[in-house]
Amino acid sequence: MIGKLIRCINCNEVMNITEWDSCPQYTYDNGKVKEIEVDDKKEFLRRHKGHKIEELIPITPPISEKPYTEPIKTCYFEATNGNERFLIKKWRDKIDSPFIYEIIKGRIEIKNIEVQVQAEAIKKQIQRAKDFCISEEKLNNFIKVIQKEVKKLDPQTLEVCAEGESPSISYCKLSDDCVKGILKKCQDKFNLQELNFLKNFISQNNFYNDVMTLIVKKNFFINAEEERIPCRCVAQRRA
Repeated sequence: MIGKLIRCINCNEVMNITEWDSCPQYTYDNGKVKEIEVDDKKEFLRRHKGHKIEELIPITPPISEKPYTEPIKTCYFEATNGNERFLIKKWRDKIDSPFIYEIIKGRIEIKNIEVQVQAEAIKKQIQRAKDFCISEEKLNNFIKVIQKEVKKLDPQTLEVCAEGESPSISYCKLSDDCVKGILKKCQDKFNLQELNFLKNFISQNNFYNDVMTLIVKKNFFINAEEERIPCRCVAQRRA
């Protein structure tokens, strides 16, 4: 979770301020649980007393190629002080280790956006429908029509309707124009009953991560060598 970021301008050190900063730590010693009071924010401000402190506002969500559920991973996000942009790396080595935040050189760039039709899922869903009335050959033609229409789409204009298992995967809704294009291309291959079935099927399965939504996969890279600029890393227990 990215809360409020503060940066010591003198030391170029960044801290993510969250509600957990003043939570106590617990240790087990000689059969007894010992509570240790801590305050990460207060400690940060103590170390940088007399220095210039500024707030950074995140302008991109944390991005990683690993799933959201993966507790040990490296994320990157960008933040700004209103004048400059900063690329921030967030990671930890062990599940019980604190997160480390570090400013590095570079910018996040997205490349090789891949748009996929859920072809097999569409076929299985249609075949399970109670009013299924389409032959295997026509069903394959329907999939081909969808794929041809989807190739015409600009990935940058797609409407995201659900996130995938990682920040690099999204589900996007078929636009009304795309649906109209699909049905128009099907007019000379399907009878009226079949067309009505397909129209209803698309309408009922074009939300969230339903089978008619598109899977969009994005690859990201840092457009400059990950050379660390002189700065101190901040380890935080939770964030």
